[in-house]
Amino acid sequence: MTEQDFKTKVLSLSGNVFPLAKRLLVSDEMARDAIQQSMMKLWENRKQLDLCTNLKAFVFKVVRNVCLDELKKKKPSYFDSPDSLKSHPTHHTDQHERDEIVDIVQKIIDSLPDNQREVIQMRDIDGLDFDEIAELIGRDIPYTRVLLSRARKTVKEKIEKIYAYEAKQQ
Repeated sequence: MTEQDFKTKVLSLSGNVFPLAKRLLVSDEMARDAIQQSMMKLWENRKQLDLCTNLKAFVFKVVRNVCLDELKKKKPSYFDSPDSLKSHPTHHTDQHERDEIVDIVQKIIDSLPDNQREVIQMRDIDGLDFDEIAELIGRDIPYTRVLLSRARKTVKEKIEKIYAYEAKQQ
């Protein structure tokens, strides 16, 4: 792979993998460091990249593995809240309600089993295709679809349960 090919095909994916790295490592700085470390590893092995059938999935897998290695080395600081999903708070009640819903959904997703949480985040937040997700988690596509279906069903049921309870209280 030439330097230009690397810039075009691999470095251009840096922005796409940031949400994954940020979600795993919490901190923007740690996520950027992990992406940089991943890109250096990919650059060192650029000759083998031409053999990849799905380069995008491979880049995501490398970044994910680097992030997981970082988590094994050092626990991330959870003092930063996942405000990346919310816009800046305003005094408007609609914005407050949206922020509350985002918090509820994020807490529900965080409570899912690891494999379901990972799949729903990769599909619905990162926008990866099923073949890319299946390759990343080392499973086949039908199993990946089942995990996503179960995760979405659980999220839906828990949200309905919360709002049904709130409706009863009023």
